[in-house]
Amino acid sequence: MLIAVLASTMTVATLMATAFGLYEEAERSRSHAEAGAKQRFRPARRLAANSRKTPVELRNR
Repeated sequence: MLIAVLASTMTVATLMATAFGLYEEAERSRSHAEAGAKQRFRPARRLAANSRKTPVELRNR
């Protein structure tokens, strides 16, 4: 009987922790989406075509 009570308690605790984690993730996602909506016309960040070459390598040519 004690094992069944402990098992059910652990199951309930796991489900509660999962629900709380999902809630936090939804809040984080919502705040990220709101921040993105405020900066709607932000230019995209792109790497330069020669991004693997460092300025030192370019000077040593």
